[in-house]
Amino acid sequence: MIQTISMLKEKYADYANPLAKIKRETDCGHLIRLTKGLYETDPHTEPYLLASSLLSPSYLSFDFALSYYGLIPERVFSITSASLGERKHKTYVNSFGRFEFEDIPKKAFSEGLTYLQRGEIWVKIATKEKAICDSLYHWPVVHSVKALKELLFEDKRIDPDEFFSSDKKLLIRLASLYHKTNLTLFLRYLEKEDFHE
Repeated sequence: MIQTISMLKEKYADYANPLAKIKRETDCGHLIRLTKGLYETDPHTEPYLLASSLLSPSYLSFDFALSYYGLIPERVFSITSASLGERKHKTYVNSFGRFEFEDIPKKAFSEGLTYLQRGEIWVKIATKEKAICDSLYHWPVVHSVKALKELLFEDKRIDPDEFFSSDKKLLIRLASLYHKTNLTLFLRYLEKEDFHE
């Protein structure tokens, strides 16, 4: 369970020095420091369940979500999330792993999301369609539909079967929210492609 420094100070209020107690609990592994002022009590917590606590607002997206939906073949070593603000790129590294956050436009941020549930914990994750659009927003800019297809299916090795089982209408609606060359080309590409019904 995630604990903030203020929650822990309250928990250890009867100790002469609550901060010293927190340090002792951290040193012996009963508390695991995530970042300044934030701790986890369970060393077996799945890392992706912690991402939104490190930086909020955020949701799981990019390579993590692409891998989760089977769109890319690679195993992902960072927990990647989309964030909102002017932070551009933010990285946290702790004993649970590497957590990376990339901003996306405010207009697109709250669209195309769903939830993962693990026990009593719910975390926001991009839908398959949103993860594709978020990724295109941050991938290197291309300048033709041909180059876009190469980016998707050759460079990034997006699985065509998974891609074409996406919701085309949702892809079109989401792609129109970003106002970036890659997404403009993606809209042009989507108009010509037939998707699985």
